[in-house]
Amino acid sequence: MKFALVDIHSHILPNVDDGAENWNQSLEMLKNAADEGIRKIVATPHILSEPHFREESKIVRIYEELKNRAREKDIDIEIFLACEIMAQPDTSLAHRIATFNDNKKYFLIEFPMNSIPRFVPEKLFEFVVDGKVPIIAHPERNFGFQQRPDFIYDYIQRGNLMQVNEGSLRGRFGKDIQEFALKMIEHNSVHFVASDGHKVDRRKVTLNECFGLVAEKYGKKLAKKLFIENPEKAILGEKIEIEEPIPIEQQNKKRIWQKLKVIRGK
Repeated sequence: MKFALVDIHSHILPNVDDGAENWNQSLEMLKNAADEGIRKIVATPHILSEPHFREESKIVRIYEELKNRAREKDIDIEIFLACEIMAQPDTSLAHRIATFNDNKKYFLIEFPMNSIPRFVPEKLFEFVVDGKVPIIAHPERNFGFQQRPDFIYDYIQRGNLMQVNEGSLRGRFGKDIQEFALKMIEHNSVHFVASDGHKVDRRKVTLNECFGLVAEKYGKKLAKKLFIENPEKAILGEKIEIEEPIPIEQQNKKRIWQKLKVIRGK
């Protein structure tokens, strides 16, 4: 039985970032997604800085055309618009594409993979105080969170939500990232699983296999929450109830040194 899955993180718009390169790729990505049970999807092109929002009218135009083309091809999937914002000190949400479906509440934000900039905690808390809900994209792949997994708990306690990539849970980015992503689930620290799909043949828009993995390991109730219920609420701007997160202990230095010795063959 296939569930009506919801994907809140994808790069399906053609010629706007490092995702789909043309209309054919966009439509093929959508068809594959629909064929495996994804019924709603959010196009989230990268916005790397505040000036990049100047491309908003172009992005909206491409989004509207993609919806029309998908309808003409009878692709059974509902497409919404937002973006994936790279955190900057001057990041603003005063744009149509900044929040999911322009709901003025939930937004997807990412950090550089190698760090968490110092301004980020205060900046995100300003949004939370203003009634906005940051959804942090793929924290399991961020080196800052990997080094200090206890930060995950702190960020959630301060009103942020966490979106893990399905590829991380399936081991696509290596065993360590897979283990971290699974540990986040076990510590009530994942609120969405999304594809972060970029291409037709690699980093695909896919969720079905990962949904099965999570359902088998943690139960269908949690899988439905991470792949359907919470993502749908984020699109609609509805309140999302979360479980109390459990702090993830920091890996001690002795264990890190032991791992280094293994890597070096000593």
